[in-house]
Amino acid sequence: MSNRPDGLFEVDCPQCNCRLTIDPRAKRIFHVVNSTEDGNPKSFEDAVEDAVSSPSRAQEKFEKELAKEEGRSEKLDQLFEDGLKKTEDDPNKKPPSIFDFD
Repeated sequence: MSNRPDGLFEVDCPQCNCRLTIDPRAKRIFHVVNSTEDGNPKSFEDAVEDAVSSPSRAQEKFEKELAKEEGRSEKLDQLFEDGLKKTEDDPNKKPPSIFDFD
């Protein structure tokens, strides 16, 4: 932890490995500097590269999640059909009650 002449102080976060600049008068975090895996702060060029590549990463993540959801509708339809078949087999069977489990 280091003190600064303007009253702000800096703390290293052990959880996310970033440097927090805290303003005690406002009781807020004033500034956050994220670190790379080696513990050094990111350079300006790395930050710009992250900002530029962010939309493409978001698009890739979206496409991946969309592909996972593609077959889900068919699975749910199949489960519904199986449930309908079970009810058609024995239409007089009552569903279990919460009191049956005592």
